[in-house]
Amino acid sequence: MCGSIAAYKSLELVRLLKKDGADTKVILTKSALNFVTPLSCQTLSTHETYIDQFVLTAGIKHLSLADWADILVIAPATANIIGKAAAGIGDDLLSTTILSFRKPVLFVPAMDTGMWGNTIVQDNVSKLKAHGCLFIEPTSGTLASGKVGKGRFPYPALIRKKILSVTAGYNSLNHSRFLISGGRTEEDIDSVRVITNRSSGRMALELLYAVSCRDGVAKAVIGETNMTFPGEFDVTRARTADEMYGALKKEFRWCDCLIMAAAVGDYRPRTRSIRKIHAKTHTLSLTKNKDVVKTLVAKKKDKVIVGFSLEDKIDITRGKEKMKAKGLDMCVVNTAQGVGSTSANALILKKNGRSVRLGKVSKWELAHTILDECSELMRGHT
Repeated sequence: MCGSIAAYKSLELVRLLKKDGADTKVILTKSALNFVTPLSCQTLSTHETYIDQFVLTAGIKHLSLADWADILVIAPATANIIGKAAAGIGDDLLSTTILSFRKPVLFVPAMDTGMWGNTIVQDNVSKLKAHGCLFIEPTSGTLASGKVGKGRFPYPALIRKKILSVTAGYNSLNHSRFLISGGRTEEDIDSVRVITNRSSGRMALELLYAVSCRDGVAKAVIGETNMTFPGEFDVTRARTADEMYGALKKEFRWCDCLIMAAAVGDYRPRTRSIRKIHAKTHTLSLTKNKDVVKTLVAKKKDKVIVGFSLEDKIDITRGKEKMKAKGLDMCVVNTAQGVGSTSANALILKKNGRSVRLGKVSKWELAHTILDECSELMRGHT
């Protein structure tokens, strides 16, 4: 951790990593001591907090720490540490550890927008990227100075996901563009009642995290959802099936791949009351909604289109029928037991007849497998 007001947010990152079962040690620069305490870091990490380069304890600290860790995460990373790393300067414990480290190094910058936009800082960032260092760029918003601009520390959950992606060795998506739908749609019965379903939106959220962590570019159209989508993501909200179609149609030309993880309602009431219905009995007449993905597929050109088939159990026949009827390149068959859960029982079908049997996996793992298969299709492999 470096000397930035955002250092307190890194304490939450340590907590999240420990929750994942990761073993975490903290190095504080002298400037960071102005913002967080060694005791806070030691309490959360359950390890000694490292500050001094020269201490009378066993081992050469910058070497032993470099040997111990699987990944070095500088969060928050100041313009100062970025500059020192780019110039190969090692004048304290953190900078010498960076120079000694031969495994992934991830910088998470946080600074005022003027500093982040400075051409010298950007040159240093480019130099470090050329040497294989990884970055999560700061986000835009209100800064500690009161200014509005790019420089905010990213959402700790996103940094955690990036660390998981790097340590798992997932391949870069090379700035491929993904349009992702998620959540559930609603259709109005009257002024207060709706027809909907139990989709939570978690699958779309994991896909957004996964794309972002693998150097892809993502936009999302999200219906009603139980999930919180961080402000870092480019999200358009849509409530009804028609609204979701309109938002997807607007962005469809932009994307290389459309992943339809949303549960779009098949039906809507034939008529809608503008007032709440008060009646002992009420007959609800339904009419079919537009098939959103099938309508978009007609304009697909060379885009990859992925759909989902949610069933009571894994039904390969139903998945193949859906893939053919809608013109999908790939269909993820999963079960209703996964709705709202962190895991899913899934099978991936591809239009060439190949299938990927996953069984029960976390939705985070499923998201990465979907992206791997999409990458193959986008490269022209089947």
